[in-house]
Amino acid sequence: MRNIFKSLSGVALAAAMIASPLTAAAEGAEAIDSGLRVYFQMGGNPGDAATLARELGARDAARVLNVDLFEQHSGWNAQTMQKQAKEALAALPDAIVVMGHPGTDAMLSFIADAKSEGVVVIVNNNNLPGTGLSYFGLDNYGAGRNLASMTIATGGLDASSNVLVYGAFIEGAPGANVAQGSVDVLTESGIPFDSLQWSNEAVADPSLSIPVLVAYLESNPNTKAIIVPGHGGITAILDKVLKAAGKAPGEVITSGFDISPGAIQGVKDGYITEVLDQQPYLQGFLPVLAAVLEVKYGLGGLSVNTGGGSMNINNVEALEALIAVGVR
Repeated sequence: MRNIFKSLSGVALAAAMIASPLTAAAEGAEAIDSGLRVYFQMGGNPGDAATLARELGARDAARVLNVDLFEQHSGWNAQTMQKQAKEALAALPDAIVVMGHPGTDAMLSFIADAKSEGVVVIVNNNNLPGTGLSYFGLDNYGAGRNLASMTIATGGLDASSNVLVYGAFIEGAPGANVAQGSVDVLTESGIPFDSLQWSNEAVADPSLSIPVLVAYLESNPNTKAIIVPGHGGITAILDKVLKAAGKAPGEVITSGFDISPGAIQGVKDGYITEVLDQQPYLQGFLPVLAAVLEVKYGLGGLSVNTGGGSMNINNVEALEALIAVGVR
């Protein structure tokens, strides 16, 4: 583990040095690690499975770059994110890292106010299309398509299969574009499916999804696969769903988002089939680096798709060590 952590620290230092030629260009120029203040929306709750790696990435970048980091947690509530963005702006920091779950229209007023105050805004995890702000996270629609395609290939799904897509299907809701990507692939592939909307309560407390999904499986015993586009917490309890429904490992193909301790155990036990990895450590580290680069040098408009593959039974052992230190 120590070697892994040293390697990650090396990555952090290398990333921090991206801007070092700029400082070397002018003798006596202020160092890049000059003590900026950055507010950062982490999304879920402190230390939870879908949030920890993002927290650690942001903290590593803040330490390397000498940034004073202020973490905000919203339990994935879009209205809370809007409120937190305004609270952060009231403090007039150097930069604010937000999540795009409230949607572009809802955030335009905040973005305009931040610009007028000279506060840099960076977006992580969920984009704000059309704003031109630097973004670090998934191409959400593409990720939904990728998740469905992986599920079809791994599970050998075809026109005789019955699939449940458990996600967000209200237009404009957080995660709706991810779910749309998944259902579009199923439709194009001629695979029948049902769409089941998750509740706000289940988003905040994934355990509330267990009786809902068990009830669905009991009513639809021929279900071949469950796809959860866009929620790491719900993905991590899919093994509990199948056990409660009396399903054997592999009897129902399951797939979802975000590597976590729960998801890794579910894969090892054979209850979870595919997990899309959006590498939230990068969603924490890179926005802090981007904030410093934009504040000091005006280097903005960056975009990095952090979606880096998936976890399944073939690579779960290799990823387990990184899970243990909270960086995947």
